[in-house]
Amino acid sequence: MNQFVKASASALLRHGVNVTYKVVSTGTYNPSTGAVTNTETSNTYKTYPKHIKFSTFNHPDLIGKEGILFYFTPATGFTPKLTDIVVYNSENYIVQNIQSHFANGEIALYRILTIKG
Repeated sequence: MNQFVKASASALLRHGVNVTYKVVSTGTYNPSTGAVTNTETSNTYKTYPKHIKFSTFNHPDLIGKEGILFYFTPATGFTPKLTDIVVYNSENYIVQNIQSHFANGEIALYRILTIKG
């Protein structure tokens, strides 16, 4: 782990809040119900939430929706993906966009854009 990953992990541990991150995996088809049942794996991580106000200049397709940008460190050991769920203040936020920030050839920080859903 390089110094940038350590610095982002340290900052999130000091200033972050606990959230539940649910990894949603596509399940199997159940012929008796006629539906696909997804499975969720939940873990608690420290993150820094930043409320986002959408405008015509940034994400015009999300105007009128409540969004939060979450900062995660890759030191937690998971890789975020679309359709995962972040539970913050007892509300579910669905992952819409993921940005990876690199430093010294490694991912130092994830910026995860979510909308309330």
